Amino acid sequence: RPRPRNGKVASGAVLARVIAGGYAALVIAGFVIGATGPESWRQAIVDDGPGCPLKATTDIDCPFCGMTRATLAMGRGDLGTALQYHPLAPFVLLFVLTLLVLVTFGRTTVLLNGKRPFLLLGMIGAIWILRLVL
Repeated sequence: RPRPRNGKVASGAVLARVIAGGYAALVIAGFVIGATGPESWRQAIVDDGPGCPLKATTDIDCPFCGMTRATLAMGRGDLGTALQYHPLAPFVLLFVLTLLVLVTFGRTTVLLNGKRPFLLLGMIGAIWILRLVL
């Protein structure tokens, strides 16, 4: 829980929760559009959607490269295509949504206690290494 200042939650913590909630909503929207949206919407997201800054500047995939397309594919029930876009797509989607929901609801202590931050960073690093190898 964010520490209160004069009885109020720190504004930075509130902003982080709002941003995390917005990202969680975008991920869920991508899944729903993949499931129910017209092909033109899915294609527009693939063509004009979020790009990867790391890939654009270094030509190296980040741990999450391909997840937008994989999420759309999973939404329409095409697990094979999703796994082609990102071999760990179902696990990464669940992992990222869990993190975003925890932050949105202010449950960051669950993530930050003890060695958990290092475990989370280690999981992201493992995803990246596996992604580069697979």
